[in-house]
Amino acid sequence: MAEVYPSDNELLNIQSDVETGVEYIPTGTSPYYLQFRKLLYRLLLAARRANDLRVYDEGGLDIGVKDGKFWLGTEMVSYDGSSGNTLGDDKADIYVYLDSAGNLVTDEYSSFPNMATTPHIRLAIVSTSDGDIESITDCRVGHNFVMPYEAGGVKKTNEVHIADDTLTVEESGSVHTNLGATGTITLTLPASAPEGTEFTFAVQAAQELRVDPGTAAIRDDSGLTADKYKTADAIGECLTLVADSNGDWATIAKHGMWTEEA
Repeated sequence: MAEVYPSDNELLNIQSDVETGVEYIPTGTSPYYLQFRKLLYRLLLAARRANDLRVYDEGGLDIGVKDGKFWLGTEMVSYDGSSGNTLGDDKADIYVYLDSAGNLVTDEYSSFPNMATTPHIRLAIVSTSDGDIESITDCRVGHNFVMPYEAGGVKKTNEVHIADDTLTVEESGSVHTNLGATGTITLTLPASAPEGTEFTFAVQAAQELRVDPGTAAIRDDSGLTADKYKTADAIGECLTLVADSNGDWATIAKHGMWTEEA
């Protein structure tokens, strides 16, 4: 069913909207045009942020995108807005988004990227046909407010392992421990992980914790050999790895004595 309005009597007696500050024009007000401008002024103030990064139709196959900002971790990325972005014709779905560097992407036709491996800001899904834009579906929901990690917002996930496990790229950025383990624990890194995928490992039980790279190599001062795990067994020892562009894992932080499989 369609959403209903308040009764006529209620509408005629509303003086202002408390939440937005928008004032209703009293019946019989003169000059009406001045009151209408005041109403419009308040409405535009209330709606201004809703225009950030909005995708709009420019005619034909062209879209424009309003300027705006977004957070990437603790870095604020600005997008200056753009116009004349020509889309492909006869596309059922064009997934329009900004990548983590603030670049506009308009040639993705299957789906939005996986947020875990390709951080991005989803703007709209656009449909085109016969040289024209058929529809624009706003996809900005959920991007309005993000509290950066250091400010107490998005936290790292901490996972405890008491049995062997294989990690996934969707878990990038997480911390893995062997707290509660009673024997050796082997954690296997995901194969062919995208560059920048990151994991931290921390020994929290006095048992051997192994980090297995599969057929890749974990590169540190204990060795660079492919298909060899790194291991530590003293509480407090930790290791942070990041996938590099060669399909291996770079060690960016290490504490304690981590050794390579013999």
